[in-house]
Amino acid sequence: MEKMAYIPAERQKKIMEYIEVNTSAQIHELAEIFRVSEATIRRDLDDLDRQGALRRTHGGAIKMDRSTSFEHIYSEKIALMTDEKQRIAEYAARLVHPGDTVMIDSGTTAYFIAQALSKMERLTLITNDLYIAYQTPLHPSSSMIVTGGVRRQARQELVGTMTENFLRDTHVDIAFVGADGIDLAGGVTNANFEEVGVKRLMLKSAMRSVIVADHSKFGRIALARICDLTDADLLVTDDGLDGEMLHRIGKLSVQIELV
Repeated sequence: MEKMAYIPAERQKKIMEYIEVNTSAQIHELAEIFRVSEATIRRDLDDLDRQGALRRTHGGAIKMDRSTSFEHIYSEKIALMTDEKQRIAEYAARLVHPGDTVMIDSGTTAYFIAQALSKMERLTLITNDLYIAYQTPLHPSSSMIVTGGVRRQARQELVGTMTENFLRDTHVDIAFVGADGIDLAGGVTNANFEEVGVKRLMLKSAMRSVIVADHSKFGRIALARICDLTDADLLVTDDGLDGEMLHRIGKLSVQIELV
């Protein structure tokens, strides 16, 4: 197959444009797109990483946030990695049984989980996400509880002392908690401090705690630490996760499911 006639600088510019749109990319897919060897793509990604243009991960690269505290607004987040989030949600819904009490974190992956549970009978759903509470239809036999608390500025989630006090007195069958970063050294992390206490209490409230995150969150360390990888009973992500990262997580004896 004839190779594309890109000089390195041009190819790297095209790689950046691709990652800007897709938020992440794997080495093998970039090699196919640009019709060069994987070794060439590795060198390109390493160069771009050194320039601070992107962040290298095991097996690829992700879009560089300009700050570890950067957050997309809800309408932007819900359009990112939609297929992956829906697959995660479908798998998560299979972990739930009629009659369960279910804690659902704020965020777009959590939103898709709530939608996947909307037809199940006799559920009690608990969330601190106002968008989830408002937009999720329920089976007539199910109910929705909103934690209470203070709404984050220009956001849909409730946080603060009221929220945390509610969660301390709550016990559920299963909790689904999202993350902005998952890293072997950095653990499970979040882009802001305000939500961290809430997420920790959600995990503690559950008989079974589940971290849900698409593959682009792996290899990233966000601003505030939530917990160690081993503190959750299960990690659920999509099958875009790099094989080397999966192998390294497996060495920690962490249960992980790819969907």
